Amino acid sequence: MTFESLGLAAELLRAVQEEGYTEPTPVQAQAIPVILSGKDIQAAAQTGTGKTAGFTLPVLHLLKPWANTSVSPAKHPVRCLVLTPTRELAAQVEASVKTYGKYLPLRSTVIYGGVPMDPQVKALQAGIEIVVATPGRLLDHV
Repeated sequence: MTFESLGLAAELLRAVQEEGYTEPTPVQAQAIPVILSGKDIQAAAQTGTGKTAGFTLPVLHLLKPWANTSVSPAKHPVRCLVLTPTRELAAQVEASVKTYGKYLPLRSTVIYGGVPMDPQVKALQAGIEIVVATPGRLLDHV
């Protein structure tokens, strides 16, 4: 099985190829088609098995129709919220979103505690499609 056979957008395939990946891991091969079909999944696998790419790639694919280069914040509403239990995981997930989504004009940001809120507020006000957050800091923003 290849990433191409999963039906992902060309922009995502390009980013995956640049990262040096040629075929999906077992968790990716199982999760990506299910997510692309609009269904929810729950997956458990060891560290390093590609779980993050297993959900970020199809999410980016599904958000592609709303990708745009407009400077208007109104054109960039939050369309996806990823909650993670730790700031380290939040940063890792957001890095994957940026890595795999680098050829799509979708905006993302990471929100977690222990850092000033002002830059996070400004990012949200500027318009962000994908927010990766820890629950505590997200509640602070709410």
